[in-house]
Amino acid sequence: MTLASVLDEALTAATDPGDPVVRDVFRRAGLLWQCKNPACRDDNPRGTRLCDGCGYMPNGRRISDLRPPLVSPAELEEIRTTLRQHFTATGEERPDAVSFDLNSLKEWAPHFATLHFAARAVPADFSDTDVAELLEELERAPDFGAVLRVALHD
Repeated sequence: MTLASVLDEALTAATDPGDPVVRDVFRRAGLLWQCKNPACRDDNPRGTRLCDGCGYMPNGRRISDLRPPLVSPAELEEIRTTLRQHFTATGEERPDAVSFDLNSLKEWAPHFATLHFAARAVPADFSDTDVAELLEELERAPDFGAVLRVALHD
C-alpha cells in the first residue's frame, strides 16, 4: 500500500472528507503538503514534486528547470531552444515543461520523456529528433534518480 493510498483511505474515513483538522494533522506530520498557489491550495502527498491540482511546485511557483550538475546552463538553454523549435515545427501544443529520465546506462533517454501540462503529465518520445541528438552529447549521470526538467512556459 502506498502512502498516497493510505492518505486517501484516511481522508475518506474521516466524517467529512474535507475535514480541516484531519488535513492539518497530516500536514503537521509531514505526510501532506499544501500547494502555495493561491488559486489552488490542494493537498499533496509527501514526496510528490508537483501539485496534483495545478502542476505548480511546492513553493507555489510555476514548474521550473531542474538542472542536474552534470548539465551546464548553456546545454540547458540549447535544449530549451531546440524543444521550443520542435513544438513550433510539429504544431503540437507546447507543454509547460519537459522532463527527461535516465536509461539503464545512466544516459538521458529521449524516449523516457514527460510533457507537463499544468497538473497533467503525458509520456513522450523524442527519438529521431534534434532533441535526441542533444541528449546524446550530454555526460552520463553519476547515479540513477537524476531528472533533467526544462521549463518552456514564457
